[in-house]
Amino acid sequence: MYMTLRTLANLTIAPSTRALVRADFDVGADGDTITDTFRIEAVLPTIRLLLERGARVRLMAHRGRPGGTRNPAFSLAPVARFVSHALNREVLFAEDIFADTPADADVILFENLRFWPGEEQSDPVFARALAVHGDIYINEAFAAYRGHASIAMLPRLLPAYAGLHLEKEINALARVLTHPQRPMTAIFGGLKIETKLPIIRRFLHHADQVIVGGALANTIFALRGNAVGKSAVDTTDGSDLSFLEDPKLILPSDVITAPRLAAGAPSAVRQMGDVHPDEYIADIGPESRQRFLALLASAQTVVWNGPMGFAEAPEFSRGTIALAERISKLNAFTVIGGGDTITILKQYGALSGFSHVSTGGGAMLEFLSGKKLPGLEPLSIS
Repeated sequence: MYMTLRTLANLTIAPSTRALVRADFDVGADGDTITDTFRIEAVLPTIRLLLERGARVRLMAHRGRPGGTRNPAFSLAPVARFVSHALNREVLFAEDIFADTPADADVILFENLRFWPGEEQSDPVFARALAVHGDIYINEAFAAYRGHASIAMLPRLLPAYAGLHLEKEINALARVLTHPQRPMTAIFGGLKIETKLPIIRRFLHHADQVIVGGALANTIFALRGNAVGKSAVDTTDGSDLSFLEDPKLILPSDVITAPRLAAGAPSAVRQMGDVHPDEYIADIGPESRQRFLALLASAQTVVWNGPMGFAEAPEFSRGTIALAERISKLNAFTVIGGGDTITILKQYGALSGFSHVSTGGGAMLEFLSGKKLPGLEPLSIS
């Protein structure tokens, strides 16, 4: 294990212990209907285990970026209804984090922590107000990796443990970092070059090959001086980019282009270097797709974060879905993550067959790049 955490296996729960669970309920919704339940479902085993052991569960989470003010569009009320249905028991929804709550309630979900500025400001007074509601603290919010009050400060005020899914997250990612079976392939897509360049640099040393596609590949081509049409790029990184010439870095040789990134847009196959000025790169091309799939054939460890293109549109999803289907069938240890990746694979029914699916996108990348996550340090035994 990359770091030794206090887990639920180390915990003896006295009857009626109030277990304060920091969950990750930053999920999409259409009005009052939750549209993406993946992160909620990930924490349910921990909630059920605590209830079976006689604990009284107190759930805390955030949703969206309301900026420290109460915004009904980001309320956790729909989440409370979903969790109640999933557990088949009442979940009391508490709108005020500072108010008293019934001591005998089995499950309480508090309103969005980011409705109060103290959460993102890491206010110690706010952290102490949260601590009043629990006897122990359990982190199940891997994706909420920033040093906010409920993540970094609250676990220093109560006995703190990692939840079941967080434990799986760390074990899976630590296996990738510390003892991967080889050959090992890393795949990165998406855009955010400022978060992806450091991890590409690290995995060029750590992995046997690093495949890059999607908007991230467009940025690398642009940094090399290649034309990418109207495609979004981020060329703000000022660090030494010589590592982008490493032969282990695998980039698309052809791409699918379109005059706009939208479903139904006409498309064309272009060789890299032949992208027209009025075109967007929307997906990897068929030649690249087959080459990437062939490179994956012998992989024994695969880590993947980020789609290969504008996969929200079916006609531009072929590269991403082809990779997912190949990786899911490998006799290998496979880890995937990233919000866009998970959403897209769920959209096309391709989110199965992987060794581990991470709830974290940015957190996954931060951990893999070797950075310390503020929420993990207070849970560490050593």
